[in-house]
Amino acid sequence: MLQCAECGGPYAISGKDRYSCTNRKKRLPIDELGGACCGNSKTITRHELEERVLNCLPVAFYSLDIFDRISEKMVAHETNKLKSAPSRRDELGEELATIKSKQASLMQQIQDRHAEGRPRLAILDDQLDELEVTREKLVKELAGTAEEPVEDFQAKIAKLKAQFNPANTELAIRELIFLARNNADEQAKRRLMPIVRDLIQTVVIGKTPGHQPAALQVHGDIANIMASMDVMDILQQQFVAAAQNDFMARIASGEIDTEQKRKKLLEAYAEELLRKSPEWENLQVS
Repeated sequence: MLQCAECGGPYAISGKDRYSCTNRKKRLPIDELGGACCGNSKTITRHELEERVLNCLPVAFYSLDIFDRISEKMVAHETNKLKSAPSRRDELGEELATIKSKQASLMQQIQDRHAEGRPRLAILDDQLDELEVTREKLVKELAGTAEEPVEDFQAKIAKLKAQFNPANTELAIRELIFLARNNADEQAKRRLMPIVRDLIQTVVIGKTPGHQPAALQVHGDIANIMASMDVMDILQQQFVAAAQNDFMARIASGEIDTEQKRKKLLEAYAEELLRKSPEWENLQVS
């Protein structure tokens, strides 16, 4: 996911939460550089990398179909989990089969000892007794466990689709972005990063003069989304993202505590967007 802009090699952890070019660190000769070693000495911390990548998200996440795509993936993921999760009846059947196998093995040991004229071991009898008690409990539970009807599974799928619909997905991701960026919430970052990895194929890290931060180039769906936007799109999306952050901050502070206040604030954002649109159109034409 992390790649050096000079040699094309990987960036990897080289210290506490700090990434650097692996080829540079190992002083490996690079064919593409004529046998020379990579000269990219720029390092970047995990915190800085996450912050700068997260800065790409607000605009990219306002692409028209981004939440639909993420919603579909989440529903598909949860559906696969449902399909792969064994039913309780299946689990009981497997447990009973295991116990049956253990009982057969113990009985064979007892028979072998008897055939060899060796004394009977109480421990083997105790183990058989314990297994039989467990077996009877499982058989009783199995008898009381009804087969899950097909319609129950379909109902679960419908519930998943309702839970992870695009609107709910959008709200959840907006909240995660706000918490990750504004509050530096590490748990929010951990929940957000799998989505980020799904949208970003590679982050290319390059040299910059002096002590300037490393140059970053993001490749993947996020870059494609942003590249497909014109100036008007980007300015509008940046405004919406900023308004969303402001909205979340006001809710978090307790300032927006009624539906009336929420509606009034949203109307104010809409009016400001209408005022700015002509300016952006002029900028785009020029």
